[in-house]
Formats: sequence, structure tokens, C-alpha cells
Amino acid sequence: LREYDQAQDYYQQALEIYIEFGDRYSSASTYAVLGLLAQVQENYAEARANLQTALEIYVEYQDEYMATVTRENLESLPE
Repeated sequence: LREYDQAQDYYQQALEIYIEFGDRYSSASTYAVLGLLAQVQENYAEARANLQTALEIYVEYQDEYMATVTRENLESLPE
């Protein structure tokens, strides 16, 4: 539907809930989605920051699959 602003608001709210309840692992997927939303909107600095945060959490939790997916998304960003 390309309602990026609304989607970003909802994901930001979800992230705040995960952080409030200390659910660090679940916050990783939300950071990743926020990164992809920023990428679609060509906000590459924000995309990189969110994807990097997601990657750090996936590495911390030893989720190699999601870490690999997130690395590929990071590598696809323009410099």
C-alpha cells in the first residue's frame, strides 16, 4: 500500500514495547524492518543504522541465518 509513514509509526511503537519489556531478540526483526522501510524511502543512513543494530542483536543471539540475511541487506545499500 506504500503507506510507509504509518508502517514506520507502527513498527516504532512495536520496538518501544519490545524494549520496555526487555525482549531484545524480537526487537532485532523490528530494527530490520525499520531499516528496510528507510531503504525504500532512500534514507540510507537510517537504513544502515537500523540494519546494523539488527545485525548486532542477531550475532549476539547466534542467529546465523538472520545475521546473514541482514548482512546481505546491508551490503545492498548504496554507499
